[in-house]
Amino acid sequence: MSAPTVLVTGAGGFVCSEIVLALQSSGFSVVAVDRDFDEAAKRRLAGVELVTGALPQVLDAWAGRRVDAVIHGAAITAPPDALGISRADHLAANIEPLTAALRFARGAAAPRFLFLSSMGVFAPNDLPLSKGLVTEATHPTATCAYCVGKRAGELLVTNAQEPGFRTLSLRLGNTCGPEEGVRASRPYLSRLRRMVDAAESDRKIPVPTPEAVREWAWLPQLALGVVALIRDGFGDAPVIHAGTPPTIGDLELAHAVARRMRGVAVDALAAGESVRPPMGSDAPSPFSAIDWLSVEGILDNLMPVEALN
Repeated sequence: MSAPTVLVTGAGGFVCSEIVLALQSSGFSVVAVDRDFDEAAKRRLAGVELVTGALPQVLDAWAGRRVDAVIHGAAITAPPDALGISRADHLAANIEPLTAALRFARGAAAPRFLFLSSMGVFAPNDLPLSKGLVTEATHPTATCAYCVGKRAGELLVTNAQEPGFRTLSLRLGNTCGPEEGVRASRPYLSRLRRMVDAAESDRKIPVPTPEAVREWAWLPQLALGVVALIRDGFGDAPVIHAGTPPTIGDLELAHAVARRMRGVAVDALAAGESVRPPMGSDAPSPFSAIDWLSVEGILDNLMPVEALN
């Protein structure tokens, strides 16, 4: 019996390339689709079927091929002004590939479709909270182009569900892991990665939001949670959060990074923009069972040993 096949869009990116590797190591046959795979991604994904090209053209060319699941992670996270395009064009750049992926999944008789959404759908003051955490019960109101695109995507994905075709939106929060880098569609590194880079290059870590508290999910663990969703099936909720990872304040995190290197200072700036509370989840899912790596454990993996000497 052949291995089940999963098609992953956005597979050359930081998050989805790790998901591809987790699927492959768990026995799935993976088709990795992206507009462009850089050389580092090609090396990491050696042995995986790579398909390069723009959505939806690539999926149109693949019409008729059967797959067992589709994971749609392709997205433009850079804001419209950074790309020199309008908000309307930005929305189209995210929604049109999603609808193409949904159409492909139905034509491919895939019983499951997973949309990778974002905690970016939430504004700082969205309510209600559960024990100080933003959960699935919190009402999202964020209005940036990327945020609106993700929320619109969730609604489309939910309403595409029908008998024989289960859909789910998975909101991801602050995530860190190996091989993190920038690309045209994702020009920003995670705050934790930026802190580590600042410590190494400038010996000073600026903290523009010292009062912010954020969750931090270790990407290899998150990827295994995604594998479990594809393997074991979706629950009844249309949208879930990727668990309840450990939390830490930005200022405390900066000091934790600084302690690992000699001569690094922390520069706590005046309180800046408001930041949403940390992510949590009240929905049963494979992410509920993850024993998340602690923030100190994450730093053990991210910071080179020689930096401690």
